[in-house]
Amino acid sequence: MQVSAASDETAGEYSRPDIERSVVEWLRAELDDPEIVGSDNFLDIGGHSLTFAHLNRYLGDTFGVALDNRITYSEQLSTAVAQARPAEQG
Repeated sequence: MQVSAASDETAGEYSRPDIERSVVEWLRAELDDPEIVGSDNFLDIGGHSLTFAHLNRYLGDTFGVALDNRITYSEQLSTAVAQARPAEQG
């Protein structure tokens, strides 16, 4: 049985704070903005659909999780990470 990251403090061997920190660092580098924090909204910081696709690929490869686009586009980054789900394999 798979457990989603949203219902547990961990996603595999990684904690949600680890994943959130990695998301923020990745976005800072990708968007060239060192001021990005977990309370920011993805769209407000300049994220778009291609950035989202690249971020989800990174998260799937690194942590085995994926973000939901609706949550990521409408909520804080920290909320999107808290609602992350296991990445689809294949």
